[in-house]
Amino acid sequence: MLLNKLKKYILKSIILALPMSCYAKSIESSIEKNNVISIESSPKTKKNKSIESSPANYEYEINPLYSKIYFEVDHLVVSSVIGEFKYFEGKFKFNPKDFSKTELIANAKASSIDTGFNPRNEHLKSADFFDVNKFPLLTFKSTSAKKTGKNTLDLIGNMTIKGVTKPVIFKIIYKGEFNTKDDIKQSFKATAKINRKDFGMNFQMIFEATPAIGDIITISITSEGIHKLSEST
Repeated sequence: MLLNKLKKYILKSIILALPMSCYAKSIESSIEKNNVISIESSPKTKKNKSIESSPANYEYEINPLYSKIYFEVDHLVVSSVIGEFKYFEGKFKFNPKDFSKTELIANAKASSIDTGFNPRNEHLKSADFFDVNKFPLLTFKSTSAKKTGKNTLDLIGNMTIKGVTKPVIFKIIYKGEFNTKDDIKQSFKATAKINRKDFGMNFQMIFEATPAIGDIITISITSEGIHKLSEST
């Protein structure tokens, strides 16, 4: 009799356990199945053309809202005069995979010179310096480019100031690009040094045997160029 009760107990336990085991397997199967579905049906990352590296030979227009041309020259040896040209325009070609293909043509309006002091501005516009009525533009046109580092290059070209053209080398730091679905932007910082007397700006004032104005002018440019993708289609 005890044996019969034991058999009934074991049989009942098996019957009760069977649905739970099947249910557990069903849940496990469902989880595995759902995981597979969620992985396979999850959105795939699409390669957006707008964030790919820009192709070669695109032409960029300098955006004056995010660009600046300024200069610095020694004053009485111990200090500096810093100024800028407020109106300028330019275009360049740039290939981030081949710096040697870089090209630039740009000009600045001489009468837009601003040093923060109007009497000095007017003197700089006169025939002693830029002679803006006779020579309204300063221009630069590149002739070649040479990569000098991972993000640097030398841009060689001809600069014309006051009707005189001289070779000038801009040392350029490539700061990178930013792309959207509508355009590609390239950013640079460039510097060059020129001797003002090479361009016929020989005026000088002497204070106690000290030249008031230095001969070497450092030109600095921060530039953002923009290429509309609609222009490429």
